[in-house]
Amino acid sequence: MLDYLHRLAKHATLSPPLLLSMVYYIDRLCALYPDFNINTLTVHRFLITAATVAAKGLSDSFWNNSTYARVGGVRVAELKLLELEFLCRVDWKIVPNPEVLVAYYKGLVERSSGYLLEGEEDDQEGDVEEATEDDEEKMGEDGGEEEEDGEDGGEAGRLDIRNPATPATGEGVSASR
Repeated sequence: MLDYLHRLAKHATLSPPLLLSMVYYIDRLCALYPDFNINTLTVHRFLITAATVAAKGLSDSFWNNSTYARVGGVRVAELKLLELEFLCRVDWKIVPNPEVLVAYYKGLVERSSGYLLEGEEDDQEGDVEEATEDDEEKMGEDGGEEEEDGEDGGEAGRLDIRNPATPATGEGVSASR
């Protein structure tokens, strides 16, 4: 299964947000259809279908069905049917909110051993010193810029959705091993 995902990511040029969207699709289908089940006989077909839908719906550049079918090891006619069935099942709603993808990213990192969200790594090692109000005032007196709440435009801790490994502000949610 992991080899198949690597193959899809490489040859179908799936970016991390597209891969996260595929996880979202699994959860969405499970919520809509409690009897929805992925097993060893269906998982490859589901993944290539989800990859095709995610790439076409969420990316500015994508391949045609014959390329996705070749990468996924299915016939073009079958992929077309799977894609149409998938879209009908999700009522053609395939674009997750960016906040949803951020939550999925954080959840995956938190559940994966050996990975920590940036900031948590420092907290766990005890290397981070918390600034006191006196330190902040001193910084302002020394000519350093004081940041007021909201001055960063609310971007702190946000994930740059174009590349989940790269946070929008350079801090907050990227993972390190």
